[in-house]
Amino acid sequence: MKRVETHLPEEVAKRLSDQAESMGVKRSELLRDLILNSQTSFNITPDDYNKAVVRVRKRCGHLLGRYQAESVVASVFAEFSGASLRAAKN
Repeated sequence: MKRVETHLPEEVAKRLSDQAESMGVKRSELLRDLILNSQTSFNITPDDYNKAVVRVRKRCGHLLGRYQAESVVASVFAEFSGASLRAAKN
């Protein structure tokens, strides 16, 4: 396997670690599953992601900064993807 590194906000990394622990898998395994299954499970494009960020900011009256809205959207997508993975394993 090829090693790939990325940087995540602390709260996102913590959420991923917590989710992986609750699923009984390593964080790296969860990330691989999320990446490999993201297109087939949800068909979310970068454009979809950006539109969701804009909608979240608009709905909150632009009180959230872009970084905060991105964190919210990424967390929701990861949560849905994690639920999909848990359902597939059962």
